[in-house]
Amino acid sequence: MVQTTANQLPRDRRRARIDRGVQAMVTVSGLLVLMMLMLIFVYLLFAVLPLFKPASVDASPALRLNHASPALALGMDVQQRVGYRIDRQGEGQFYRLTARQGQAAGTLLASQRLLPAPTLLARAVGARDLFALAQADGRFIIAQADFAAAPQQKPHWSLPLGAQPQALLPHAGALTQLALTPAREAGAYLVAAVTERRQLLLARVAARQPAAVSAIALSDDVQQLVLAPDGRQLYLLSGNRLARYQIDGTQLRLQETHTLGEQAPYRLTALPGGSALIVHAADGTLQEWFDVEKNQRWRLTPAQQFTPQPAAGAAVIAEPFRRVFAALQPDGAFALYSSIQARPLLHARLAAGVQQAAFAPRGDGLLLETAQGWQQYRLNNDYPDVTWRSLWRKVWYENYPQPALVWQSTSGEDSYQAKFSLMPVIFGTLKAAGYAMLFAIPLALGGAVYTACFMSPALRRLVKPAIEVMGALPTVVIGLVAGIWLAPVIERHLLAILALPLLLAGAVLLCGIAQQRWRPGRLSPGGDLLLLLPALALTVWLAMALGPWLETLLFGQPMHFWLGDDFDQRNTLVVGVAMGFALVPVIFSLAEDALFSVPTTLTQGSLALGATPWQTVARVTLPAASAGIFSALMIGFGRAVGETMIVLMATGNTPIVDGSLFQGLRALAANIAIEMPEAVFASSHYRVLFLTALVLFVFTFIVNTLAEAIRQRLRERYSQNQEAP
Repeated sequence: MVQTTANQLPRDRRRARIDRGVQAMVTVSGLLVLMMLMLIFVYLLFAVLPLFKPASVDASPALRLNHASPALALGMDVQQRVGYRIDRQGEGQFYRLTARQGQAAGTLLASQRLLPAPTLLARAVGARDLFALAQADGRFIIAQADFAAAPQQKPHWSLPLGAQPQALLPHAGALTQLALTPAREAGAYLVAAVTERRQLLLARVAARQPAAVSAIALSDDVQQLVLAPDGRQLYLLSGNRLARYQIDGTQLRLQETHTLGEQAPYRLTALPGGSALIVHAADGTLQEWFDVEKNQRWRLTPAQQFTPQPAAGAAVIAEPFRRVFAALQPDGAFALYSSIQARPLLHARLAAGVQQAAFAPRGDGLLLETAQGWQQYRLNNDYPDVTWRSLWRKVWYENYPQPALVWQSTSGEDSYQAKFSLMPVIFGTLKAAGYAMLFAIPLALGGAVYTACFMSPALRRLVKPAIEVMGALPTVVIGLVAGIWLAPVIERHLLAILALPLLLAGAVLLCGIAQQRWRPGRLSPGGDLLLLLPALALTVWLAMALGPWLETLLFGQPMHFWLGDDFDQRNTLVVGVAMGFALVPVIFSLAEDALFSVPTTLTQGSLALGATPWQTVARVTLPAASAGIFSALMIGFGRAVGETMIVLMATGNTPIVDGSLFQGLRALAANIAIEMPEAVFASSHYRVLFLTALVLFVFTFIVNTLAEAIRQRLRERYSQNQEAP
């Protein structure tokens, strides 16, 4: 029995206190790490959740207004404090929507006679509060609501062409249809009209400049005329026939004609931005049409039908600046739609008997006019361009030939339709990680097996630290070298690079056969490298020297020219090599430690029983070290998934779903690094980027958790095998 002296007792108690203190410190540190992970998860989730908040509508108190004449148009300012209406007498009136500065809601702020008894009114799509009004004699004016910024000023109507009505053409006669859109030049407008003599007119008008007008004779009556917001297309509806004209300056050229069906009458509603139209049939059918390129020609194509369809008689109104529209039925049933989703974003019951309706400029409000007055609603629909379906499934975007998975968040045009599919960046992440692991695993594991099981101790003490030093290289340096130097080298020697794995493996086998035949057992430990390294260097040199000649012989030109558009200089092959180079030290170091830590009693016992060294490695060492090797692979994979700088600098950062080795990609981490600085706070772009960060966080967490569970299972399995008698 061990005797404890009096001097040992205080020391043992002090050691126990230290052990408990260290245990508590480690426990608290681990809990803090878990808490930080939870805080990161909660923060990302908090930033992402508003994307999926369902649309809603809230009613404000009704305003009873005494109107002498029904309204032709409604609208309100950005803050939804002032509303306006243009009535059938040509009066443009401004009313206060919210009480302010001693003025009650419903107070008339200003009234201005725009045009006596207008017969036609056209509202410009994609322009704020811009209208054209025409008289019975065919003369027209252009008016725009001006909400004065200064507190002491009242809202008023500005008349860009002056208060005097003007005619498109002398003696053109009365107009039956009218359309308006801003021209590309500042201060200029495109006005389209149909006269009672079946004449189609298109004019470019501007203040203090003569109008440029073109005219085309028509054979049928026209029920509706729509100018595209970009001023490049004119749509003409006659019965169930839809004609599209191309606008070149002020010249019109008929491009195509479509027969819509037997559900006439039809109505057209232009969506802001491009060439998209909502075609509304008499039976309530809603379809989106836009231009699609077919056989090198743009054709107006029905792309999507919205369901469930509203009842017959519903009115369709579009937001001024977003591709969002609503169907409002006479009984007050309201359905809100986004152009990227067939099903409504919102169903609600609003006021019945609506005579006119208009969205707020930002789409966050709705103003209705009934026989009793005005009813204002607050709309909560901040992110109509992002839906769960659009993030993960194909969407048919405007002017695309078919539904596609697209990430394209910004463009040079204000009317651009953002596309936020996560699949291209997730695919790019897995593609880059997969090819990097394909490059790194054979080198790292092969090197680890050789270093731990066959290399002499003296050489191991040199090789292992040298490879681990590679892991200290900054990834930005690796990415820079890959993008500037490696990518052109691979482009010039593409065939040689693709053939090198087979050529190097063949060179190793030939060296092994030669060593066994001519100098068996005569090489000192590590001496085989003296034979192998020159042979590998010679193989690489021959491949690089003969590769261009073989490319010309086989393809008649360099291989990357032969591939054409299917080859991108900064492609997945470059990323795989560069990122694989960065992963080799990590996987090698952990796998080599696991292999070297296998008890020598196991390997010596195997050799004593007559197994060869290779049999011992395959049947004893590798299974015993499998848990550590698996951990090394998972850590390497996790680093590859989260790698930023190499992917950022060594690829073209093209977010495409293409499995080709010769095409570029964009990864989740690189996408965040590229686009977060330019994302507007709380915008759809901003929150979708946080969603990509959350996807990356959850993915790596799940992979690491599964890897740890599998590692523990492997460890328990092989530890039990080692302890078995």
